[in-house]
Amino acid sequence: MPAAPISKRIESGAPVFLAPMQGFETYMAAALQKKNVPLVQVANEEQATYILKGTAEEKKAGWAKIAFTGNIHSDDAASVQLIDRRTGAIVFAYAVDKKNTLHGEQTTAEACAKHLKEAIEKK
Repeated sequence: MPAAPISKRIESGAPVFLAPMQGFETYMAAALQKKNVPLVQVANEEQATYILKGTAEEKKAGWAKIAFTGNIHSDDAASVQLIDRRTGAIVFAYAVDKKNTLHGEQTTAEACAKHLKEAIEKK
């Protein structure tokens, strides 16, 4: 008997747990609020419908870049996955690579949050 198809639709208003991401989860929490992403952040994984996991990397400007160009901006990259706890399905994934950002991790977190909101709101 074939298994029922797994829904990849993200429920608006559902609880989400932000998994530890070496500090990037703090930026994601703020970005989810700033971008009005319609999910409720919870502190306990067992209360969550979804788990948000990810990684982030920041490459600060080196001394040569600062000395020769005066550019103090960093290059930042991040990727996130929203996982349905009940099914284990990855219902959303996004990766971003920003060059010359002044507010690196904040900028990449906000890009991830913006695209997550769009994925939830699309019909």
